[in-house]
Amino acid sequence: MQPDGTYRVLANGQIAEIHPTSVLRHSKPECIIFYNLVQTTRNYVRNVTRIDYLWLAELAPQCYALKDD
Repeated sequence: MQPDGTYRVLANGQIAEIHPTSVLRHSKPECIIFYNLVQTTRNYVRNVTRIDYLWLAELAPQCYALKDD
């Protein structure tokens, strides 16, 4: 999640918001995955689920890696 509550789409770098009809709209999870990107006057993601940010290294290893402290 971006500081303003929006999300950056990993595939294309676009900024999007959770669709207003989503039950996650007000909970603002840190990391999400989604099925649909709807482009109207704003970009919205639909069919959204919250994920643990630690999963990103497995889901998108070309973009994320875990570091040992």
